[in-house]
Formats: sequence, structure tokens, C-alpha cells
Amino acid sequence: MSAPQGTRAILRLVKVSVGEGGKETVEPPKGFLFGLDLGSVDVTTYASKLDYLLVQPEGYSDVFGYKGKISFAEKPWTSYCQWHDGPLDEADDPTRRLYCPVPADTFCSKHRRTERAAYTLCLDSRSEKALDACKYIDSIVKTEYVVYMVDYGGDKPKVGTTRKFRLLERISEQPHIVATVIYETDSLFDARRAEMKVSREGIAVESWRHKIVFHQDLYFGITRLKGPAEKASRLLGFQWPATFFTIKLPLNERPLVVEPDQLGRESYDVIGAWGGFLFLKNSRGQTLAIKTSYLMHKNSLMVDLRTKS
Repeated sequence: MSAPQGTRAILRLVKVSVGEGGKETVEPPKGFLFGLDLGSVDVTTYASKLDYLLVQPEGYSDVFGYKGKISFAEKPWTSYCQWHDGPLDEADDPTRRLYCPVPADTFCSKHRRTERAAYTLCLDSRSEKALDACKYIDSIVKTEYVVYMVDYGGDKPKVGTTRKFRLLERISEQPHIVATVIYETDSLFDARRAEMKVSREGIAVESWRHKIVFHQDLYFGITRLKGPAEKASRLLGFQWPATFFTIKLPLNERPLVVEPDQLGRESYDVIGAWGGFLFLKNSRGQTLAIKTSYLMHKNSLMVDLRTKS
């Protein structure tokens, strides 16, 4: 199949929506080791679906939601400034944002001192400057934050911080088996400092090897997560609610994980997204998975403007 006749575009967001949660009671498997048996455990499970890809044609500040076929632009790909005018304190309609059209790594010279840049520095860096950026955000933005912990099958769980209104969407972007909230606050500085403290104590890690979690056994995930979550909450002086939730993997088949250089010039159907991966269907009916981090904020896509949403 030939590539779509189209426009080279910057991928700005993979927009996923998370539906209403339902309760699932998970039981220990037969023969489970004595001492680790937690009995039956309730987990809130959510389904998610891909709404659209938010794309920005090169040379323009406007963006739009795209639901058509994509192909991948010829390399080299250029990175673009990540600034946009969306609010930090509440959810917004991404399609109404304006994005900077200037090539840059992270933020251009015009936008590197903006609120958006400070928020990104706060969460992405482990330096003292990061905590100063968190304090700055607290002085101008009023909202609630949560520190969460996820089990993804690794040696230690992963700890992170996000705005409370964005919790489910944020968890859906990360490969995980089960998640829980270990701290809540109205201060970004407080939340980021708590996250760093949990990491320094060796209870959890702030980053991990990015992978798709195919074997999502909730019970074993809970047994791995319960102890660290309890320990971290005590460390932070927070009354842990001992509640667990998960965003289910929206695939019934194991995709083939590919690198950008393995993608041909053909058209692909975009069939879903989860855990930091975009799921594609090629002309032969194969389901592929590619890390969204390879594509984000780069002129990596070719899109057909006639099929924009």
C-alpha cells in the first residue's frame, strides 16, 4: 500500500481517554506461598481508548486531532520546542492549543523561561534547579498533585508525580500491571520532594526500562507493590488508602515491537496506545508497537489533511 498523500507533521500528543472504572476481585492462585497470601483483593480496572493523534503541520502554530492513516517521514527528523499555551491547573481541549513552531530541543530561547518549561524541569530533572522550578510553579499555579507507585514486573516499583486531575491518563501512558497512590498534596514542590525521598531510600525507582507488560497478573503485581507502598507512605507520613487500580492493555494479541528504522514507507492504521507505545496495523495485518518517545515533538509523521477529525 502506498504512503498517504500528505503533509509532514509534528506529533504533539497521543490523546487517550480512560472510561469509568469497575471493581474486580482477584484471588490468590492455588498453591500460593503461605505468608504472601493477601486473600482476595479488590482492584479498580479501567479501559482506555485512543481518541486521536494531536499533530501540528510544519510552519504552523495550530494543531488538530488526526484519526487517519499515517506514514513516517524520511529522516532526519527535527525536534521542535515543546511549549504550548494550555493551562497547568486544569484539563483542557488539546485541539485548541497553540504550539511553538520553532525547532529546538525541549524549549526554544523564547520559551525556556515560561511556566511550561519550569513545570517540565521540575518533573524531569533531579537537580536543585528542579526543586526551585517546583517552588516557582507553586507560586503561580494552584492545583492538587499525587505521588503514585506502579508495579511493572521489575525488581522495584516505579514512583512518579502528576497533577491529580491527570492521574489516570498519566498511568495509561506507562507500562504497568497495577498502581496505587501513596501521597497527596497541593504543592508541586512537596510532591516532587516526596518522590525524590522515596527514590533515595531505595523503595522505588524514578525511571525504568521501557517495555510493554504482556503478562498482567494483577495478584502478583499487588503482592510486589503492597510492601513498598506501605513503606513509602509511612516514610511520607501519609495514611495509605491501600487501594489499587489498573488501566488494561487494549490489545488481545502480542504486538511486534519495532524501532523507527524498521518501519517502511507504507501507510499504517493507528489502532491504539498504551504504556508509552503506539499500536499500528500494517498492510499485511500485523500489529506493531513503537515507543511514542521516538516520535514525540518531532516532524516524524506524514498525515493526510483530508481525513483530520
